[in-house]
Amino acid sequence: MISQLRNLLLVALATTGIMASAGNDPDFLFKRQIKAHPAPAFEDVAGREYKFLIDATKAKGTPAEAFKVMWTQVKASATKQGFTVTEKDKNPLKIEMTTKEYFDTADHALWKQGYLIRITTKYKAGIADEKGKVTVKAIFEDPAKTIATPLEVVGVKSEEECQDNAGIGKGGQLVGYIEKGASFSVALDDLGKMTLGDFAKYMPELLKLGLSGDTKLVSNKAYSYRVRPGYVVLPGTEPCGVSMEGWSLKEDGPIFLYDFSYGYDGFTLYENPETHMQGELFMSKVLIGDLAGLALADDGKWGGSKVRIFLKRPITK
Repeated sequence: MISQLRNLLLVALATTGIMASAGNDPDFLFKRQIKAHPAPAFEDVAGREYKFLIDATKAKGTPAEAFKVMWTQVKASATKQGFTVTEKDKNPLKIEMTTKEYFDTADHALWKQGYLIRITTKYKAGIADEKGKVTVKAIFEDPAKTIATPLEVVGVKSEEECQDNAGIGKGGQLVGYIEKGASFSVALDDLGKMTLGDFAKYMPELLKLGLSGDTKLVSNKAYSYRVRPGYVVLPGTEPCGVSMEGWSLKEDGPIFLYDFSYGYDGFTLYENPETHMQGELFMSKVLIGDLAGLALADDGKWGGSKVRIFLKRPITK
C-alpha cells in the first residue's frame, strides 16, 4: 500500500512538473489563451509558430558551424526528451541568404499604429533578385484589433496569413501574440522612392493612418542566413518545418542574433489540443530546458521576436 501511494505521488509530481514547464504555469499557454479569448474569437487564427532566441555570442564559429552545432544539440535533446525530430535527406544545412528590410518613419509612427512593413529580397549566387516580397503586418496589443485589420492588397496577387506566435516572456513564462500579414511580390523599381504612398499603391489603407503619401520611410536592413534542416514531429499535424536563422548588419558581417523556430497551420487554438500541448512541451523541455545555455539573457523582453530586438521595441506589458 505504501509503495502504491509512493508511486502515485511520483506520477503526480512528474505531471505537475511537466505542466509547470510549459510556461511556468499550471495551465498551458494555449489553455490560457482560450480562457481569455473563448471561441469564436480566434477562429481566423489558423497557424502557430514557436520562437526561441539564441545569443549569438554563445554560438561559436561561422553561421555554417553554428547551425551544425545547434542542430546537433536539438536532435540530441529531442531524443533524450522523447520527441521525434527528422532531418532532410539532401543538404539539410544548406544556407539561404536574403535581406529583411523594415520601413517606418523616424519616430516609428507605423509601429505605434500597429503596422509593420517589410521587404524580403532573395539572393542567388550573391546577386539580389529584381523582385522583392512585400509584407505588411498588423500587430496590436489587442488581438481582436489585429484580426479585424483589413490588409487588403490591390492590383497584384497576394496571400494572407494570421498566426499565433509563442515565445518566452517576462519571468520565463510562455507568452503568445497574434499577428496578421498580407504579402505580395513586385519589382523593387515599382516601389519608387519607397515612401508611404509607394506602398499604399498596393495597400490603400496605409493612407488612412493620418500620414501623407509622400511621408519618407526610413530603412533598417538585416542580412539573413537561414537553414531549414528538418522537422519536429508532433501529433495531429504534418511534420513541422524547422528554421534556424542568423542576422547580421552587413553582408558576411558578424551575426548578432540567432533563432530557432518551428510551427504548423491549418487549424485553430480551439482544435487539436494534443498538438498545442506537445508543441509547448518541446519548447519548454528541449529549448527552454536543455538548450537554456544558448538563450538570450534578457529574452523575456522580446517574446521570441527578432524584429523587436532589431528595431529596439521591447514588450511593454
